[in-house]
Amino acid sequence: MASLAWQLAKRYRNTRHSSGFIRFISASSTSGIALGVAILILALSVMNGFELALKQRLLSVIPHVELEAVQQQIPDWQRKQQKFANVAGVEAVAPYIKTNGMLRFGTAVKAAEVRGISLSNERRISDFARYVSAGQLDTLTNNDVVLGQGIADALGVQIGQQVQLLLPKLTDDGRLASHSTASLTVSGIVAVGGQLDYSQIWLNMSTLGTLLDFPANTVQGFAFKLNDIFQAPQMARQLGRESEDYVYLLDWFRSQGHVYQDIQMVRSILYLVLALVIAVACFNIVATLVMAVREKEGDIAILLTMGVSPTTVILTFMWLGWLNGLVGSVIGVILGVILAWYIEPIFAFVTQVLGHSLLDPSIYFINYIPSLLQWQDVLLTLGVALIMSLLATLYPAWRASKVQPARVLGQR
Repeated sequence: MASLAWQLAKRYRNTRHSSGFIRFISASSTSGIALGVAILILALSVMNGFELALKQRLLSVIPHVELEAVQQQIPDWQRKQQKFANVAGVEAVAPYIKTNGMLRFGTAVKAAEVRGISLSNERRISDFARYVSAGQLDTLTNNDVVLGQGIADALGVQIGQQVQLLLPKLTDDGRLASHSTASLTVSGIVAVGGQLDYSQIWLNMSTLGTLLDFPANTVQGFAFKLNDIFQAPQMARQLGRESEDYVYLLDWFRSQGHVYQDIQMVRSILYLVLALVIAVACFNIVATLVMAVREKEGDIAILLTMGVSPTTVILTFMWLGWLNGLVGSVIGVILGVILAWYIEPIFAFVTQVLGHSLLDPSIYFINYIPSLLQWQDVLLTLGVALIMSLLATLYPAWRASKVQPARVLGQR
């Protein structure tokens, strides 16, 4: 009987005697399901890509946790660095000094966050050296400075040219006391591909300490790379308890956590909205089957008169409706996978044609559309679409089994 139901469903689907309106509604439901499935797979892949870019790109160049001195500098930093390095969960530690300053090149002026680093230590916690787009980052001498790509573009400066750095000196109560200036040579330009390129510069930690009149062998804080980035808030508190100094506890959740939370929120909203789009497309299956049952009442009555069970009639129309969902889902999966694979070059081509990126790197943390196709998302989307399609067939198929042969045949 199951085979008979399948054969009848295929015959009804392929017949050319049904009305054009029914064929149109059937094609609309198939197309709607295909479109919803394809867009949902693409959207989930893009969200996965953004999450991966956040972890592998942005979080590879910013510290996971920072301990920053509240007022006085941190003395004897080498011993304390070794102490922090022995804490479980800490992969690497690096000292730093940071402040805000102004860069000038010719008549161009740009504000920036100035970060003084020890290059050998910084390499252990940050991968920013692999994003060098010009120059080199093998050494960082006292007169060298490394600029973000956005800052270099804004100033119009190139490798080997000199820039003027203006740093404020503040009193203990935060008032401007004086300022210091330094002439630095641009030794490298870093292009991470987001906000960091427009906000930060790096120079030798001892140079910055001298410009800010820091006592010898003191730093402003420690930056940490963790084994588990999602343990950053807990690790910040643990490291704070280990600290011998009065420090602020900072972690990447405070500075970039909103980006991660936004990605998760957008993922959930997209899944809900596009699942509803698929559900609406599946309702067209209900309309198609209701009209098909009306059109095939004579055939149903004859089948029931010949001894075909109502269960077979139900299965026939469930197969008939589910085939629309099956075809639409498979087409949608194929389109969605292709789009997920090629969305990055497509976006790059559109950017090239328009002459500017649709994602402003001064606002967003990356300036391209990443994509990471995960097959569990594909299978989940396919399963949801097939289940919705199957549920949409239940009522029309049940109505088909309730056709009264005597009434229908008596009217013919």
